[in-house]
Amino acid sequence: MKEGAILKAYDPQKDKVYELDIEEYVEGAVAWAMPAHFPLEALKSQAVCCRTIAIKRMRIFGGSGCIRFPDYDICTDFRHCQGFLEEDSKKLLWKDDWEKNSAKIKKAVSDTSGLILTYNNNPIEALYHDTCGGFTEDSENVLGNKISYLRRVECGFCKDSPNYSTTKIITLKNLEKKLGINLSYKAERDEIKGIFEEVKTTGTGRIKKMKIGDREFTGDDIKELLSFPSNKFSWKIVTVGFEVMGKGHGLGMCQYGARGMALKGYSFQDILNYYFTGVEIKKILIPPRNKPLISKKIVIDPGRGSKEDLCGPMGISEGFINFEIAKNLMDVLKKEGAQVILTRNSNENKNLIERVNLINNYEPDLLISIHQYFLKPEKEKYIEIYYFPGDKESKRLSECIRKILINTLEVEAVISEADLFILRESKCPSVVIFVSNLNNPQEEKRLTDEEYRKNIVKSILSGIIQYYCGLLP
Repeated sequence: MKEGAILKAYDPQKDKVYELDIEEYVEGAVAWAMPAHFPLEALKSQAVCCRTIAIKRMRIFGGSGCIRFPDYDICTDFRHCQGFLEEDSKKLLWKDDWEKNSAKIKKAVSDTSGLILTYNNNPIEALYHDTCGGFTEDSENVLGNKISYLRRVECGFCKDSPNYSTTKIITLKNLEKKLGINLSYKAERDEIKGIFEEVKTTGTGRIKKMKIGDREFTGDDIKELLSFPSNKFSWKIVTVGFEVMGKGHGLGMCQYGARGMALKGYSFQDILNYYFTGVEIKKILIPPRNKPLISKKIVIDPGRGSKEDLCGPMGISEGFINFEIAKNLMDVLKKEGAQVILTRNSNENKNLIERVNLINNYEPDLLISIHQYFLKPEKEKYIEIYYFPGDKESKRLSECIRKILINTLEVEAVISEADLFILRESKCPSVVIFVSNLNNPQEEKRLTDEEYRKNIVKSILSGIIQYYCGLLP
């Protein structure tokens, strides 16, 4: 039984799901990303990059998961998330060197266990590529926006890469076909500046003289020097040679540069700090699988509060019920290891702006706002959950809580978008839950039952845990 947080990865080619602890996943990601024969310090730097990318996506750490395959934290498509090799693929790739290479990569991963790259205390997009060809690139030239830690650096460490400089020969016909273009250069004997210039011919088309490069030749000179059968000849461009520098997008860590730095005695910390500007290498707390809320900062908002709150037919005030549910929810969240605050600590009147300022100053991972509604008295066993329009994470949180509420309380629960001030202004995934219709006498009576309130709280807690475990309804 794995004890650490579990990462869910999806392989779209094999239609296969992997459930792995983080370090186990990083071993497979490093095996895919970097040749195992690279120096250990280079492999360590690769392990930190692969772990950072995974942590940034994992929902248990507040990530958004894989955008293309939203049921999972990450996918194994390197063009979208990050490549990954399972054990059978490693054996096939490494053959007789499997045990040696596996041990080397395991050491690189274990020596950097839990370490990630952060900028302003958040995991970065720790991009990497094969060979930069002399300089890495600024993010705005590739991604279209400036990212402070993805800045251009000069790299003199990747010159040994087989991809540092390569030549690609392409025929003009292929060039036209692959680019979907028509080239205007068709005529034979067109002068080509710097190559064929100042061409003079006879009336029958024989070359009298021409300049090639920096020298002038007669047609007979060329005939003799190039062993042509006559001095009546022409030329045309058939192929184009492209000199290509580097391999990959050029952002972040140059892998062959990391290799070169490691061979010169640099540590993995030196390598990462060289290629990523202004970052910090930090050890992340990995929550146990059975305690996914450890270290999560959560705010519970029991509404405005006031002695003048609206009341049900029996005289129970909304502010009192909200506060009782919020206190209970805070207690169970703390038992799960979360750090929790309330936006008010009694039935005091605290306005919306005050509460939102408190929320944002705390910099929470989640906000749960508890309310009751006052509909027609006949409306019963009906719960509404709101999230801000277009906020995908808040929507998923709403869906997780809604599913548990329906199954536990046997109620009708709906989720909707709403441009509410508290949702719009709070800088974290946020939901507003209208728990019951306080105008209904039966609803009001149920809310006075402590066990019923505890069931509401347990349902919200289970929905939050489901959200952080990366599960979808």
